[in-house]
Parts: sequence; structure tokens; C-alpha cells
Amino acid sequence: MLTYTYKFYRSKRTAKLDAMLREACFVWNHALALQKWYYSLYGKYVSCSRLKAHFAKRIKRTRLHSQTTQEILERLDVSYKRFFDRLSKRPPKFRRARDFTSIVYKQGGYRIDGNVLVVNSIRQHFQFSLSRPYEGKVKQIRIKRSRLGEYYLYVVTDAVAGSCAHGKSHKGASVGMDFGLKTYLTLSNGTKIENPQFLKQGLSELRRKSRALSRCEKASHHRRERRRDLERCHERIRNRRDDWQWKTCRELCGRYSVICVEDLNLTGMTRLWGRKVNDLAFGAFVQKLEYTALKFGTEVVKVNRFYASSKTCSVCQYVNERLSLADRRWVCPSCGASHDRDLNASVNILRQGIASSGSTRKTVLARRGASATGESPSL
Repeated sequence: MLTYTYKFYRSKRTAKLDAMLREACFVWNHALALQKWYYSLYGKYVSCSRLKAHFAKRIKRTRLHSQTTQEILERLDVSYKRFFDRLSKRPPKFRRARDFTSIVYKQGGYRIDGNVLVVNSIRQHFQFSLSRPYEGKVKQIRIKRSRLGEYYLYVVTDAVAGSCAHGKSHKGASVGMDFGLKTYLTLSNGTKIENPQFLKQGLSELRRKSRALSRCEKASHHRRERRRDLERCHERIRNRRDDWQWKTCRELCGRYSVICVEDLNLTGMTRLWGRKVNDLAFGAFVQKLEYTALKFGTEVVKVNRFYASSKTCSVCQYVNERLSLADRRWVCPSCGASHDRDLNASVNILRQGIASSGSTRKTVLARRGASATGESPSL
């Protein structure tokens, strides 16, 4: 399944989409109120099938397709199940109309004709920017509103991610990657990718716009404008980060056949380093890497987070328990090899990843042998 994103053109018709989202928000809040009322009476949870039957018989909505209403009820059911399974900290809550941002069409209720989306229930058509043609048969579409009030169309097709041919410059090469706070990525071949820190670059502008928002009177027109300016600044930073991550993932997947990464505990890292970890967005980078790897036929291997990659000597496998986070270079007490902390960790991640995946590919490091000083071999 592939998802293509297109942006709707601004027009007066987008007010119709606002009305559809308000109606979708009503469905969510009404179903949630029914759940709370039923639980207060009987101490039980209403199943999703019973809610669908109730809405089909009693609640008639004019702007939404029947399957769109059912998808909202399924979304509420998933939220409750996540709460019951203790995957979320609180049950679902009531939403304001401006906070409900997406609706889904599955098998019917719409038609796509070129760059025009026709919504049957309201008999309206909306033009979008067809920036690239989509491949495969359309299985689902999603209409989503951003924080700036802009609308996007997500087209989900049955095309396979690896069906398109992409150029590769590698011949079975493998690499291990170690994430860091000072250096974003350290590869096992000695290459280092610096940390861009887009949030840090735009922090002064964010603070200035936040102060301007705080000075405005609540519920005033100026406050809405200042909030929009702040959200636009956040979106610009997010777009720059996403663009850099996509380009980096594409470059790595085009160069290597196997990429080994560490499965990080991002929640614990955020508690320690807070804003900087959120700025680095390691989790989003790994998701983009896995998606890009499908297109290039690259294998992404995750190494267990409890493996001591930084403390293990890549030459003799001695584990230095006394190594602290402040030690950027260290000498192995067993064999005397000198190691760069990040480079040594990436070499160990590569070795552990290949061992755990059962891969028989030979790496440059394995063919030429690791240096006793811990430095990467010359290519």
C-alpha cells in the first residue's frame, strides 16, 4: 500500500469541508456520550457493531457517507481498546470542532477525476494540485485539515512500495549507524553526519512569536492571527526537518543493502535531554528509513536497545562497565585498542545486526579487518 499526498487549492468551497468536519466531530462526541451514559447505567462497554447499528437506524447525517461515519466509530473503538490495554494513559475525550481534523472515505462516496475530487454526499467538487500521478487502484482517501486551515488529500493505493525501480549505487554493502546528540549519525565506515538542529535554529523566532501571542487579548482577531503565525513557524521548522530526513534516508538506502540501527528508548532519552531529542526526531527518521528501504530493496535491522554497543570493544569484545557518557574516547583494558565512542558503537551495531538477522553479506570492515586503533579502514 502506498499513500500519496496532494494539497487542495484554496477556494470558497473549502467551507463545505469545514462543515463536514464539524459533522464528523458531532458523530465522535455523540458516540462518546453514549458510551459514558451506557457505562454509568450498566457498567459495560458498547461494542462497535452496536454503535454502527444505532447510528444507521437513529442518527441521520446529511454531509457524511455511511462508511465515513463507521470509520469514526471504529476510531473511537480503537481509542477505548488502547485505554483498556493500558497503551494510553486516559480514555478518549470530547473534542472541539476545530480539533477534529480528518475524515476517511473507503469504498464509495467519492470520485477522483484527474485533479478533481467529487464528494457525492454534498455534490461538490474540489480541485487539488496533482503534483505527481499515483500508481495502482485507489483503496481509500483521507481528507485532512492542517493547523493553518489548509486541506490535504491522502490517496491510499494498492501499489507495492518495491514495485518501482530505483537506482542503486551499492553492491551488497552493509553499514551500522549510531545515533548521537552531538553528531546525528556515525556510520561504521567512519562517515559522520552532523546534527542540523532545525528547532534550535528557529528558536529565537518561535520565542518572539510566542511572546506576541501572549500579549494579545483572548478571543480577539489579533490573537487568532498571532496563533496562525506561530503555527506557520512550527510548520516551517517541521518541513525543513522532514525534507532533510527524507533526503538523508534516500542517500543511505541508495548506497547500502543492509542498514543496522539501534532500537532506542526515546521516552527515556526525552526525560534526560528533553527538547534536543525532540528536535533530532530519531523515531521519525527510522520510520522514514524503513519506508525508503522498501523502495530500494534495502534491509533495515534493529539491534536490541539493551546491547552495550558503546561499552563493548569492537576488537576483543571486552565490556567496559566503567565507561561514562562523558568519555568520548577510551582505551580497552584488555587489548589496548583505542576507540572513538560513536565509531566503536556503530561497528558493534553492524556486527550485532548482521549476526541477529543471519545475513551472510560481507562488509568492508569484515573483508579488510578492523584497525587496532579503532579507526575506520581506508576505502
